Order: sequence, then C-alpha cells, then structure tokens
Amino acid sequence: MSEDFKRYALYFAPESGSRLARLGNHWLGTDPETGKELDWPQIDGIRPQDIVNITKAPSRYGFHGTLKPPFFLRENRTVWELDLEVQKLAAQIAPFDVVDMVVRPLGDFLAIVPMPPVEALNELADRCVKELDDFRQPASDEELARRRNNLTPRQENLLTQWGYPYVMEEFRFHMTLTGRLGSSERATLEKKLTDYMAPALVTPVTVRDISLFGDPGDSKPFRLLKRYPLGGGGQITEL
Repeated sequence: MSEDFKRYALYFAPESGSRLARLGNHWLGTDPETGKELDWPQIDGIRPQDIVNITKAPSRYGFHGTLKPPFFLRENRTVWELDLEVQKLAAQIAPFDVVDMVVRPLGDFLAIVPMPPVEALNELADRCVKELDDFRQPASDEELARRRNNLTPRQENLLTQWGYPYVMEEFRFHMTLTGRLGSSERATLEKKLTDYMAPALVTPVTVRDISLFGDPGDSKPFRLLKRYPLGGGGQITEL
C-alpha cells in the first residue's frame, strides 16, 4: 500500500459494480476505485455543466458515506500499522443491511440517508472514530478554526476531542450528492435525484466492508485504497 497520500479516511463505499455504486459514481463523475473520470448521467432538465457545478464539492471525495473523517497520519504511526488495525476492527463487526435509504436535504445540500437512522451504522462509525484515533494527528489550530462555524457546546467538545464536530451522538450517516444549494434548486433536485437513484434504493443496501480512502492532495480526487470485509469473511481487496 502506498504512503503517498496526505490524509486518510474510513468510508462506506458501495460494492463495486452495484447499482448504487454505478449511479453514485456517475453522478459525481469519478470512480474512486480506478481514478477514472466518468460520463455524467442524462437527466431531463439538468445539463452536464449543471451537474459539474452542483457536484464540485462532493466529487473530490468520491461517492461514499463517512465513518471516520479524513485525518493526517500521526508522525509516529505508519499506514501499514493503520492497515492492520482496520483489518482487525472490521473482523469484529458483522455485516448488516440498511433497509430504507432515501434522498433528503441535510441542511443546504442533498444526500442519501437511512430513514430512520440505523444503529449498526452509528456503532460502526463510533468504533472507527474511537478505536483508530491513535493514528490521527491532532488537529492544528487552523483546522479547528476552519470547522468552528455555529457549533453547539457539545459539538465544540467533540471537535476538540476527535478533530471533527459531527461524530458520536452528532453523527448522521449520509452519502453526499451535492454542494450547497438554494431552497428552490434543492427542492427541484430532490425530486430528480430521488427518481435517478430509485433503482439502487428499492432493495436493502448491504454493508459488507469498510474502505480505506487516501487523499493525494492538490485538490485531486480521493482514491479507494483497500476494502476490509466485515466479520473477517470474504477477501481483503487492495486496489
């Protein structure tokens, strides 16, 4: 596994070749497993350039649901050690299904979210944040300042402790589809994206593995580096 990445993150990424992966990757215009740019989908009333503008923010991170937000690796730890710990953690958690996922607004952007929230997803994210935190370089003053935007006292405490304010009880699993939108644009796109994503969301989404992503820096797209099967079954896939 290459160490040529600025940051690392633990994500849920839909199974390669699944409808959810295909639709989500094409919407964001990139495949995080191969790094290839993809053709944007043809959706009535949305031009390709509109999709580029709408997805500019999330496309760099790839189609995913965050479990442990991007972090700089602590100086005394290596990506090889991180690799082993993620493997151990994944082996302790059984695969599970997320039955109902829908396109919904989260603040001023649109995302795919489970309705209602799924406790197994929350527990998986909690464990990734807590049990892998020894690998995270403590956030700099600049990073902390950048994330301080109308935080509650509890979110401020979480930011200080874990380097991110939306973890633990403040966590809400989501797969981001857009950047910030105005209210009228958001309402129109919610309907169009609900129809677009419907073929992938009519059946339960199975969480079979967790993925290690790497940030190459220079605003280049994140790459999916390795998949770790939950429950210790299956095959570890290094890309």
